[in-house]
Amino acid sequence: MVHMRIYCETYGCTANKVDAEIMLGLAESSGHEIVNDLSQADVIILNTCAVKGTTYRRMLHRIKLLSERNCSKLIVAGCLPLIDEKAVLKAGKPDAIISCKSISDLPEVLRQLSEGMSDIIRKISSPAEKPLMPKKRMSPISAAIQIAEGCVSNCSYCAVKFARGKLRSFRMKSILEEAKNLVAKGYREILLTAQDVAAYGLDTRESLPRLLEELNLIPGNFRIRVGMMNPANVLPMLGDLVEVFKLEKIYKFLHLPVQSGDDEMLRKMRRNYTVDDFLRIVDRFRREIPDLILSTDIIVGFPGEGEQEFENTKKLIMRTRPDKVNISKFSPMPGTEAAKMKQVDGREICKRSKELHSLCMQIGMENNLKVVGREVDGFVVERGEKSGYILRDASYRQVLLRDAKLGEFLRARIIEARPTYVIGEVIR
Repeated sequence: MVHMRIYCETYGCTANKVDAEIMLGLAESSGHEIVNDLSQADVIILNTCAVKGTTYRRMLHRIKLLSERNCSKLIVAGCLPLIDEKAVLKAGKPDAIISCKSISDLPEVLRQLSEGMSDIIRKISSPAEKPLMPKKRMSPISAAIQIAEGCVSNCSYCAVKFARGKLRSFRMKSILEEAKNLVAKGYREILLTAQDVAAYGLDTRESLPRLLEELNLIPGNFRIRVGMMNPANVLPMLGDLVEVFKLEKIYKFLHLPVQSGDDEMLRKMRRNYTVDDFLRIVDRFRREIPDLILSTDIIVGFPGEGEQEFENTKKLIMRTRPDKVNISKFSPMPGTEAAKMKQVDGREICKRSKELHSLCMQIGMENNLKVVGREVDGFVVERGEKSGYILRDASYRQVLLRDAKLGEFLRARIIEARPTYVIGEVIR
């Protein structure tokens, strides 16, 4: 087999980034070299995302551009090949196609490419226990563990279910083993990820609260962030989940996507919960965990959303005052039920998105001003986007420090507020 230089370009969710780390780990353990410069690559792996229409079109454009590079071979991976293989083949001329469900085949695909083969398609392989697979981690401090793949929901706008499929929870033993290995290597932050973290164990008689209890028992100084959870799957275990969130190593951070503040919109989206259900979860968490950071997601301009439905979403945001809101302008994915519905005018979607963004920035600033003067402890987990370092306190609040070292556990005083983060100074 010929030694090759491998470059991976990845898009999308945290689970997709873990898949990229696995692919790079498999390539490296097969004797290939990982490079960080596209121009040096013999093989480019494009790890695609197709969570919404705008991303889908961006991926197809990227496939076209990378296919035109005659100096390197192209592997298209990720969710898109399972969602729309025809569009992938129409967009460009990839030398190989794999997917999120066949990444264990990558070493064999690389071997075939090194021998001059092309037009390789391997979309499905035997199920892999991803927590046990080799990974080339992108950070020495913070690492994500994929605890499950697929989901039990059937949202009318989602195409990811076509790729990731039905829920498959990974074994608790595998997850705990990976977590222990990461802590032993000095990792300070473990991010639990899945399409819906709350669904963990619904297929295996396990549960998220029990997994969190076991993770919290691992010796060492580290913290655990629980990823995105569908409210419909939080409700049946609400009491147990709130209790485990009180454990020392669990970040007091709740990522609970509501998507709309209108019950009719939620019914059309097939989200299987109501606005009152969402409020019951938030109120219970806040009552028992006072310094909770709340993150939610909103889809603006879903088919059928009029002025009143949008007003209901704004009212919900004003009522719950989330610390972070991920706003998506609705963009239909081919093949989904929502793509066949009558669409909201694009200009109106942009107008509403700007209005909601402005409201969320105002609330974020007001929330953060309340913590100015507070002293917090936390780990320095990454470099700032422009400068400085990011410390995450016990609530996963983002504290920007001017000077620090990755991995340090520090005490800082919050001295300034911004809408999406705060600025701190280290207390020596």
